Amino acid sequence: MDAVQDMYSHFSRVASRYRRVRTTDIEPIALIGETLRGLPEVKAADVGCGAGRYDLLLFRHLNNLHLTCIDINEYMLKEGLDYLTSHGITDFKTIKADANDIPLEDDSMDCIVTFNAIHHFDFVNFLEKSNKVIKENGTIFIYTRLRSQNARTIWGQCFPSFSEREARLYELYEMEQWIQSVDSLRLEIAKPFKYKRNTTIEQLVEKVKARHYSTFSLYEEDELDEALKTFQENIRRQFQDTNQIEWFDENILLVLKPK
Repeated sequence: MDAVQDMYSHFSRVASRYRRVRTTDIEPIALIGETLRGLPEVKAADVGCGAGRYDLLLFRHLNNLHLTCIDINEYMLKEGLDYLTSHGITDFKTIKADANDIPLEDDSMDCIVTFNAIHHFDFVNFLEKSNKVIKENGTIFIYTRLRSQNARTIWGQCFPSFSEREARLYELYEMEQWIQSVDSLRLEIAKPFKYKRNTTIEQLVEKVKARHYSTFSLYEEDELDEALKTFQENIRRQFQDTNQIEWFDENILLVLKPK
């Protein structure tokens, strides 16, 4: 089974519990809303939308949003459809498609967004496709985590080989170079975010067992079991109270505009 099929299988398995085990950050949504506040209505596409956890927030922060949810995994799309519909959202559609082949008309979208998914894409190809799809004054929003940010998380610090296994993430300088290679795009903002997290050791273990990061699917079952045991030992050594485990997560939001 190749890496693409591995990831497809992973997200198929976790689709039904994905929103429950992942943390959804409101701060980048607020910045996106502020950036687009002058538009009376917004036509947007969320590429790699997953189970729709960020899409509901988009509807709550953007004016008259018309949303296209795109994902390669039909199980995730079904979860997203049910989630939005259950909250009374109807002005959206779902499309099963690869992020490297965004099936939308040129000059049709006010913005393209992607949340914690860009490391699954061909970065430059995504930019080129998105640039064709957005309108003349459109915007591309990329919310992600850098490799260095990932290494500073509790997982990077305490979970064996987590940072080494997660080689798919990018650094800012790499993304800046790729953006520069697309002649008609410019990076307008690179906004870092830092979040204080607080949880228990039991909740951390639950996240690992639920494979809340696709990184955990890169371990064989026996490797993950052993790594989880070591992780719990590391947590107990580092934190006196395992019911009050605190750390910081970091992310970055890239805002791209046509030149």
